Formats: sequence, structure tokens, C-alpha cells
Amino acid sequence: MDSQRVSSTVIAGFPAIETGPVAGRPPLLFVHGAFVDHTSFRPWLEFFAEHGWRGFAAARRGRAGIGPARAKGLAIADYVEDTLKVIAALGEKPVVIGHSLGGLIAQQIAALGHAEAIVLLCPAPAAKLPAQKVALPTYLPMMPRILTGQPILPSARGCATIALNRMPKEACPVLHAQLVPESGKVYRELIFGSYKVDFAKISCPAMVVGAAEDRIVAPALVEWTAQKLGVTADIRERHAHWLLEEPGWEEIAAGVADFLTTHWPARQASLSRTA
Repeated sequence: MDSQRVSSTVIAGFPAIETGPVAGRPPLLFVHGAFVDHTSFRPWLEFFAEHGWRGFAAARRGRAGIGPARAKGLAIADYVEDTLKVIAALGEKPVVIGHSLGGLIAQQIAALGHAEAIVLLCPAPAAKLPAQKVALPTYLPMMPRILTGQPILPSARGCATIALNRMPKEACPVLHAQLVPESGKVYRELIFGSYKVDFAKISCPAMVVGAAEDRIVAPALVEWTAQKLGVTADIRERHAHWLLEEPGWEEIAAGVADFLTTHWPARQASLSRTA
């Protein structure tokens, strides 16, 4: 795929990346998770550009040069507000594709009526997110800062253990070096499930994808979210939380493309599948 398809821009004051315009379909808005920024979705923008979709991914407060520094004091509601500003700047309702925390944000965007459809990838639930046993050695050292709402950042070893456990070993330190601090307040909301979504207000099409080896959002929690949305979760074997770039991620993206083209088939016949 031609990486030149993706260009840098600014949307609603937030650093962003985008692909060129495609007529006849809603744009795709990719919403990133915790500890990362919009650039984590670059391969997905490239993939969907090849499949006839215009895409955007924007940063939020607390990263990419936008304050507060180290995301201190931010809450999930702040991230939802940032995403709504981006949608307003786009000028049309997008399909919102969210990963991890971005999946929870996508659920709220849909409940507020600002999404044509949602695709949730290993989504954080609108419920308690307990730490799995294997993740406790990573979370426990951060708990004092989480409980007091201070910025947090997992260790390289912890990140490799709980988030990158299906990534090639040589890629783990590179990816860890790209992480940014996350708000402890946001993580506290996730752990205690204090941020809620009114599922009764979500009427748009939804797709939910989970990973059998996810050590952050367990498959059972992904299935809970899918049940709330009235759909069946697609739990992928041999995948974990960082399914955005794990070997075989293109098959997951192709499944998302298939879901989208059932609703917006325009131009699909003239495009060649590259997955």
C-alpha cells in the first residue's frame, strides 16, 4: 500500500492524519486508545484508503503537543468532548472505529447520535474493567497514581506482557518508546466502571471485535459490550490487545471492510481487494 495516501493535518485544533476524499460513503473516524495517539491508526487508514474509504484519526488533549502535560487531570468525558469537536469539524457523521478506550468513546458518541455506525476493537466496557491475574504485576505499581488521579505510564516489561503479547519481541521496545503518559483519572474511571453509556440510545449499526489472548479487556467483557449492543462479538484467536498491528491484522481489517460495505457498497465493485 502507498503510505503517501496518508497526510498530516489539523482538525478542530488537534494534530491528525487523513486520507483523500472518496464520494458516496461516510468518512471513517479512528479513535485511539490509552497511552497512544492518532498515529497508531496509520496502517488502518492506509488499508481503508485502498478499499475506497476516506479516513481520519485525530489526537486528543494530553498528547501530540496539546495540553495538559502528561494528560494530567483529564477524564473520559474530556476525550468524548474532544472527539465531538473533531466530528463537528468534519461536518458530517462518520463511522467511528475505536480501539480499547477509543471503543468506549465510540459507544458514547453513538449514544449521543453522532455516528453512522461504530466498530469496536477490544473495547473498554461501560462497566468495571478488572485487572486480570497476569496483569497485576503491571498494574499494582501504578495503583497509587491511579487512585490519586496522577499521570501513569506502564513499564516496558509490563507493556510487553499485557498489551503486546502477540507482537514480535523486537517490536515491543519500539512501541513502548512511542507511548505517552495517560491520565490516572481516566484509568480510575475504567477500573471502577464509573463512566456509563446509555445503550438504549444506540441505534446505528455496530460491530464488536475482541481477542482471545487479550490481557487488558478480557473476551468476556467484549462479549458483554456486544450483548448490550444486540450483536455477536467476533473473538479473534491468536490475537491480543494490540490487534491493530499484530501479525494477521489485515484479516481483521478486511472483516471490518466487509461489515462496512454491507451498508455502503458504493464503488466497491471497482476496487480490488488487497487483503
